[in-house]
Amino acid sequence: MPFIEVKIFEERLTPETEAALLTELSGAVGRTLGPDAEASTWVVLHGTPAQRWAVAGEVQGRADRDDVGAPA
Repeated sequence: MPFIEVKIFEERLTPETEAALLTELSGAVGRTLGPDAEASTWVVLHGTPAQRWAVAGEVQGRADRDDVGAPA
């Protein structure tokens, strides 16, 4: 059974983006490994507030950053 775990800025998750990620990730497994694999695929989304993330020591949720949570 494939298991996909996604860690993402909580601010980027809306009901629409959650549904799209869950559907598209499961679909990618199905397109790659076949329908039996898709039927048994688990996808878990972990939304974490941006201020709890750091990249290269730079906190991502600082008030002076206006790009946090913005679509890439």
